[in-house]
Parts: sequence; C-alpha cells; structure tokens
Amino acid sequence: MNSIKLASFLFVLSPFFFQSTLLAENFRARIVKVQGHVYVMNAEGEKREPQKMQFLVNSDETVVTDKNSKAVLQFDDGAMSVLDEASSLRVEKSGWLSQLGGRVYYIFRKLSGKKKPKKVRTKFATIGIRGTTFIIDETNQKVALQEGKLNIESLGDDYEIHKPVNTADDFAAFKKRTEKHQQALNNEFSDYKKSIGKEFIEYKKSFDLEANKVISFNGNRVNESDLNEDWESSFDRFADFSKDYINAYKELDSSVDTLK
Repeated sequence: MNSIKLASFLFVLSPFFFQSTLLAENFRARIVKVQGHVYVMNAEGEKREPQKMQFLVNSDETVVTDKNSKAVLQFDDGAMSVLDEASSLRVEKSGWLSQLGGRVYYIFRKLSGKKKPKKVRTKFATIGIRGTTFIIDETNQKVALQEGKLNIESLGDDYEIHKPVNTADDFAAFKKRTEKHQQALNNEFSDYKKSIGKEFIEYKKSFDLEANKVISFNGNRVNESDLNEDWESSFDRFADFSKDYINAYKELDSSVDTLK
C-alpha cells in the first residue's frame, strides 16, 4: 500500500480522529454502508436515520436494521461489524458491544501486548475476543467461528458442553490394544462405542471455541459441531457485502504488522 492510499484509509478506518471532537463527544463507531432501512436509537428510544455516509454512532446507542436491510459499521478500536436484516447491535459505554437480536458478522484485529480482549454480550453468553472472524446468530442462539479463538463465558451456571467424539482416533487406539481378527475387532469396537456414547460431555463456567467450529445453546446446554457449507456460505455473503472495507482493513493490518 502506498503512503497516500494508507493515509487515506487511516482517515476512514482509524478512530475517526478528525471528526470526533467536532461531531460527537462520545462516538464509538460509524455506519459506512447501508442497504434498505437502517436507523440508530439512543438510550431514550429516540430514532434517527443516517442521511449520509460516515454517520456517527455514540456510546449507549443501538444500530437497527429492518427486514431486507443491512449495515456495515467501523468501530473506533479497529473492529468491523456487518448487521444482517432484522438485527440490532448496541454500543455500550463500557466499550463492550451488546447484540440484541438477529445475525451479525464480526472482524476483530489481533491484540498485541497487554491489551484486554474485547467482548460481545448476548442473552446466552459473554464472548471474549482476540483477533477473530465470527458470526453470532442471536435469534437461534448460535456462534460460528471462522478464524481465531473465542472465550465463551456463561451468564449463570456452568455450561453442559457436548462435543462429538473422534471415533477414528478411538478406533486406532483400540486397535493397538487387541490382536483379534478384523471382523471381530469391528464388532467389539461397535460395542465399545455404544458403551462410551457418541459425545464427550464436560461442565464449565467458560471455555474456548476454536476456529472452524459452531456452537448452539439450549439453556445451559452447548452443542459443538464443525463449520459446514451453510455457515461458509453465510461468511461469504457477509464478506461480499462489505468486501471493499474488509480488503482495506486487512491491507491496513498487514501494513501495520510490517512497520512493527
């Protein structure tokens, strides 16, 4: 990226240095792309609609998209979000984000040094973030992680976490412990799988979610599975809608890393 292009993008994506003191004392983000009907609601329930690009969003305000509408937000700390239709995202005074409904795509750049992880609060979990790309589906209580790592913390009691058992690894280990005929071995292993069940269950107040995984919530029960083609398509759709901003975002990240 040449110096002119980098400087230009820093003006757009960085903490909005040049407009903040003039336009909004407590601003945290701005809406840089909209499709359909999008509005911002303050703590008193008053609504206002973006009349132009670079529309500022203050602390303690909520961005809302109606049906068949979308919005791209850039935050003052370098994060980005894309709100799908019928979604809402509140910017908290604490610096956290609260997803109140719908489906939202997030990109957070990697944290360095002793910086505290960013957090997104939902009705079913508090999610700690350190450089990730993920989607939260508040309506269906699901989280899909494409890159990085998330820390999932319960709002109440311990989670009951259900993970599929890797039976291929189990079979290899089981096979080494016996010298029976192959057919007999297969039959015995079938009984073995039934005896241990098809899931691994653990109980934790918080846990880490790794890349290419999806979790769904039902009360305090958490089911984990692999990222499938439907979720990959969802990531692609969000990325396509905001591709110009994402490409510039990633290019800036690369430029910053090079200067370190």
